[in-house]
Amino acid sequence: MKTIPVPGHPRTLPAPVRQPWQTVIEAGVPRSLVWSQYTLPIRNLPPKLNGLRILHLTDIHLTPRWMPSLDKVLERVAANPPDLTCITGDFVEAKHDAGPSIANVRRLVSGLKSRLGIYGTLGNHDGDVLPTFLPDWPVRILLNEVLTLTDGDTRLEIIGLHGVEPCDTPERFYTDLPPRPANTLRLALVHFPSLVLKFPPGDVDVVMAGHTHGGQVCFPGGHPLMTHDPLPRRFARGVHEIDDRWLVVGRGIGFSTYKVRAFCPPEAIELTLIPADSKPG
Repeated sequence: MKTIPVPGHPRTLPAPVRQPWQTVIEAGVPRSLVWSQYTLPIRNLPPKLNGLRILHLTDIHLTPRWMPSLDKVLERVAANPPDLTCITGDFVEAKHDAGPSIANVRRLVSGLKSRLGIYGTLGNHDGDVLPTFLPDWPVRILLNEVLTLTDGDTRLEIIGLHGVEPCDTPERFYTDLPPRPANTLRLALVHFPSLVLKFPPGDVDVVMAGHTHGGQVCFPGGHPLMTHDPLPRRFARGVHEIDDRWLVVGRGIGFSTYKVRAFCPPEAIELTLIPADSKPG
């Protein structure tokens, strides 16, 4: 896969916790989980959204067998629910038959609690039929659409891209996005990290993505052998500032194809947003 350049001088935030590289291999069903917490300074953050907590989950790859690592997610959410939960695709592992895994998808999303709701987009494993199973469940799947939450003159806009294939979002979707109104926070949920470069400068504050699994099988220290994304390999996991936006790439929770992780533990990400002129506490 040809690598595409990233404009400007991007910086990467350091990992918030020491990664447990000593548990280097995990196979079968994921049991461990790293809960990564980042504080993101946002330019012109609406005052009412100062301190907004977002739980980002991705690449769960559910099968008919429940993952013990998800119990840890649900326990932590029950003890301290986030303001917003965002899931960036690959709810299930089986690309052509989600049916046997749907009971576990329901078990997961029904156990998540968020003050402002649970929102997601599809991944390349989900297929177009997955949303037919979800209409009455507490997760809103956004497919090339913008959802707006308001509180007085404060707006929170959530953009969800169709993520079964990178080309499922037409170019005009990006170019036709209206200018961001004043007092607005704009988030984007995408499956493929490289789509961060499709948004015009200044259009989004935070782009959340998955797909790479952080490499899933990495060298010691977490350097990925393969990422399945055209961005440079260091963008396969973590939080990166690219020009005027943040790219958040989760390592995911499940496995894809090969039921093993090496030097790349499963991960849930918690983001706390603060004004850009503030200092993390």
